[in-house]
Amino acid sequence: MLNTKNLPWLVTAILMLCAVISYILTLHEIYTRLATRVYDFDSFYSQRLESANRSLVVIEQELQDLTVNTCSQEVVDALKSQLLTSDNQLIVWVRFTGGQCICSALGVSQLPQPQYYNVIGSMENGLHIYQEVDSRNLNAKKPIYVGRHTEQYKLFIAIELLPYIEDTLENCSDCGMFSIHLENQYELFRIKSSDLYWGVLEYRSETTGLIYRFSLNLYTKALLWFGYFIAVIAFFSMFFVGWQLLKGGLGQYYWHRLFTAALSKKEFYLAYQPIVDTENLDSLGVEVLLRWSLRDGTTRSTCDFIGALERDPIMPEVTRWVVKTALTELRGLLDANVIRWCSINVSAMEIEQGQMHQFLTELVNQGCPVEYLSFELTERVPISNWQQLEQFILLCQELGCKVKLDDVGTGYGGSLCLQHLEFDYLKIDQQFVGYLGTPESKLSLIESYIAIAKELNIKVIAEGVETQEQAEILKTLGVNLHQGWLYSKAMPIKELKAYLK
Repeated sequence: MLNTKNLPWLVTAILMLCAVISYILTLHEIYTRLATRVYDFDSFYSQRLESANRSLVVIEQELQDLTVNTCSQEVVDALKSQLLTSDNQLIVWVRFTGGQCICSALGVSQLPQPQYYNVIGSMENGLHIYQEVDSRNLNAKKPIYVGRHTEQYKLFIAIELLPYIEDTLENCSDCGMFSIHLENQYELFRIKSSDLYWGVLEYRSETTGLIYRFSLNLYTKALLWFGYFIAVIAFFSMFFVGWQLLKGGLGQYYWHRLFTAALSKKEFYLAYQPIVDTENLDSLGVEVLLRWSLRDGTTRSTCDFIGALERDPIMPEVTRWVVKTALTELRGLLDANVIRWCSINVSAMEIEQGQMHQFLTELVNQGCPVEYLSFELTERVPISNWQQLEQFILLCQELGCKVKLDDVGTGYGGSLCLQHLEFDYLKIDQQFVGYLGTPESKLSLIESYIAIAKELNIKVIAEGVETQEQAEILKTLGVNLHQGWLYSKAMPIKELKAYLK
């Protein structure tokens, strides 16, 4: 059975789980976009390698027909002819073995400085990768050359990878760092769009053999978390505000369904706790307590539902059932004067609705002995209609019913009730009685209520008496009407009759 008290926390847990899942999915989406950029670059790099390899192979075939072994005009003309007739406009550089010059379609020149070195040996396709050795500097962004080797010469073509990847990452606001490594862990270059980054991932290409490492911008993470935090807080705020607005209606509907079912299925039953006059050890009366039996045979705690029941529209109907059932079950004991009255709780809210006046009148017309009734006014909700309460007490006095003020000192407006209304009994709450005989006991509080009762000529009942010490202290204070486990627990009617005999 759903417990509405736990519903907000259950929904909160679900929302938090959804927020975390959404956060993870968003991160996955961002990393997927980065991975897509890596895949695009790897494809571009692979195409450039293939294109460079084709150009180098063509040049190698051209040079095989030449008999020269050094840079000469004949080599330059061959390279120039190949450049002008090829679809690939990449410039090929040639360095003959042992030579200090390099030649290309542009002519003959000395080796450039700084020199470029072979950073990876021959790959499966016979290609070599060249770059400056000091490109291990994280800030270095040096060109990359692809080469082919023969015994007579080395061929080189520059591939412009860096401009492409910079263009690829230019609009990547989520990127923090991007680096490319060869299989031997040599770092070709690194691009950092932010000095702060996190969550480095690694991707190894099966096509090119390159290792890509990329991460998110730390600011992206912070903004992502902040955005979700604001969204979650806003959603939770709206949820709890909405829950507070709906809780009354939703909770009331939930409990109303349960109360209606319990009443129709006769799950409610009554228990009676004697109120003992300690001067002669007689039971002056009993308090009628509503109990709720569940299908599994257990009893629902009264504290869990009584507050909701008192605010529910079905409460007047439950009160009618309690009164009629109590009078029926206790009629023999009342008529025989074994007990003088039965005390029934009624809330100020129920009285203020005006239905109790009509109900008592109906009972009188039906011939019910209403003079046996004693109503205990509970103060779990504030009193808003003093005039209605006063009219109810006057009616009870006319009909011979008694009225008690229950839970004195713990409810709403207890002192005002004593000042405005006339009661037959005043009940000292068990919260005060339970401290008697302990260092926390405040006798002055109980003494003040006893003094008020004497001044108003009202009898005092102490409830929640559980120890003999408490009973003796109360009797010393002049309180002789006791109710509590020291004398008896609340009992069904059969056990009550046996107890009273």
